[in-house]
Amino acid sequence: MLLFANICLKIATLATICGILSQLQVAGAAAPAGSVQQLPQRIYNLLHQLSCGRKLNASAKFALLLAEFLIKQKMRYITPTRYDRQLYYQLLHKMKQLGSCASQGEINQVQELILRNAFQRNVLLLPPNLKYGALNANAEYEQLALSYDSLVSQGAPNRTQSDLCMRDIVNLDTSKCQLSLNCLELLTSEAPAYGYQRTHQALLLYMLQHHICAPSLSPPQLYEELAKGHCNEILSEQNAIRSLALGLGKYKDLYLEQATICGLWGYNEFLNWRNVMEIDSWRKEEEQQEGEEEEEREHIKDLSLVFYINALLLLH
Repeated sequence: MLLFANICLKIATLATICGILSQLQVAGAAAPAGSVQQLPQRIYNLLHQLSCGRKLNASAKFALLLAEFLIKQKMRYITPTRYDRQLYYQLLHKMKQLGSCASQGEINQVQELILRNAFQRNVLLLPPNLKYGALNANAEYEQLALSYDSLVSQGAPNRTQSDLCMRDIVNLDTSKCQLSLNCLELLTSEAPAYGYQRTHQALLLYMLQHHICAPSLSPPQLYEELAKGHCNEILSEQNAIRSLALGLGKYKDLYLEQATICGLWGYNEFLNWRNVMEIDSWRKEEEQQEGEEEEEREHIKDLSLVFYINALLLLH
């Protein structure tokens, strides 16, 4: 009888372990066959398109700088395999070449100041990691979906405010580490914000967190808490967009920016193989139809580059 009870206990324990492993596999969203091998090729294709006569505007140059930074940060903390090291160096070489040789599009003075310093000077490298289940994936979004079209452009910062705050962050005087009050207010504001306004807040916060002045301005936990708050709201927006009949068609660029920026913070709700495959399907559709404006198509390519690089580094 005791032997039978022990056997039953072992079976129950094994079942529990298998259940936990199964949940972890679901949370991790295992890569579809061939996806890991295809990611580098997708990245090379995007870099090739950048080198084929396109004048690099501020968005493209910023994407290249951020992609370079992500690779260097990963190599700083995680020793790559021989294959990965070779791949990373090839990508870095190609991006460096593009940044210095490609013809330049229209870039204003503020953007020039940003591009001269962003992710290049006074950077603070932090261990990259993927966070599972950190966000509230079950938050209510139905009411948001009903009024999303009227809400999506509300909040701060607008593009000008965002650029000015970004300029202040990347040009911080490291001897004082004093950020402008306007920028601080934008970063810590609890006022409702939607769409690009919310994603810009999360991006500005990411840039500040990776500046060497960051520890002097706030404890590390504060950056993470603020980012979590932003990305929880952004996740609700993504769910609302998905629920709309034409959501992913109308808000494709915004959806990708949301996935890219909250993916930088390592949230698996955004950085996952489902999104990798979905974004890839958009690119295939683009080849068959002329839907978006040229500026939007180029911006989607810039975002895709950063998203794919981050996926290569964290999902691989």
